[in-house]
Amino acid sequence: MLSPSSPSAPPLSDSEKSASSSDASPPTYPEGGLQAWLVVLGAFCGLTASIGLYNSTGVLSILLSSSILTTSSASSLGWIFSIYAFVVWGVGVWVGPCFDVFGPRVLLLAGAVCTVLGMMGLSFCYGKW
Repeated sequence: MLSPSSPSAPPLSDSEKSASSSDASPPTYPEGGLQAWLVVLGAFCGLTASIGLYNSTGVLSILLSSSILTTSSASSLGWIFSIYAFVVWGVGVWVGPCFDVFGPRVLLLAGAVCTVLGMMGLSFCYGKW
């Protein structure tokens, strides 16, 4: 690769030098103040919702075993929530790169839709397959 100081490369003008140096600068992050605390609040709200729903699976498991699927044992219903746990934590591997490419809005919309549809689908369950 040719560097700007090599004899065979044409010299860069001042505007080209400033453009190339500004492209290489790392992104800036809020270092305090209202914007930084709003980022913390947003992360807290997102984690509270996702971890809260994950923690409620114990209540849903008791509800399923005691009133909806009374003929099944609680241990035989455990696979439902273990698959849910796998999906919740396994999808996290792909969420990071998708966040980098698409930003938060697409992921929040997709997550909200999937959560609502999943809870609605759970409400229609009357048997174990």
